[in-house]
Amino acid sequence: MKRLLNHRVAPVLLCLQVAYLGFFGLLFALSGPGTAEIDHTDPSPVAHAVLNGLLLAFVLSTAGGAALLGSESVRARVPGGVRVVWLAALGVTEVVVAVSFATTALRESPGPDSLVAVVAVMACAVIALVCGGEVRGTLRAARPAPPLA
Repeated sequence: MKRLLNHRVAPVLLCLQVAYLGFFGLLFALSGPGTAEIDHTDPSPVAHAVLNGLLLAFVLSTAGGAALLGSESVRARVPGGVRVVWLAALGVTEVVVAVSFATTALRESPGPDSLVAVVAVMACAVIALVCGGEVRGTLRAARPAPPLA
């Protein structure tokens, strides 16, 4: 069961996160200007570049995490230290995303967005737990065996 969760469910959840971002990015790009865009000035180019950079970093780390968790050949080719850092950073990122969804849902009245937030928090929690377990397992495997007395 643990192997199924670590190597099948978590990578699928990570790929669904990337698809979610892509879907809503495309949806916002294709939609017309909203009233907020008409009434307010555009964000600064620096803020726009920072946001796009963060989104790209999230997508790359998420896709890389899905590959690390879902493919034995990728896992075997990546050094243990890189794998530990990558999955630890991904786990922390998932916790931040879960907290963000939860605080947004708690500030709003219950509705369809609340259901999306609950599902997102649960998915992020599963991914964070899997990443934590993988990091712990990799660190334990790398620890030298105690000397025999």
